[in-house]
Amino acid sequence: MKLIAFVVAVITAWLTWGATSLHQKNPAEYGLTLPLVLGAITVLALAVTFSGKAKAKAK
Repeated sequence: MKLIAFVVAVITAWLTWGATSLHQKNPAEYGLTLPLVLGAITVLALAVTFSGKAKAKAK
């Protein structure tokens, strides 16, 4: 599960960077909605990746 969340985070971070780049080049045509939504998905995927309880080692 955490591996999938990490892969999703990496892909959406890359897509967020691309969408933000398009917005910076031509803000009239490309709005901020897509970069913000993709950024939120990235943050949620990273939260899933780094959340969770540490499992106690059985002796």
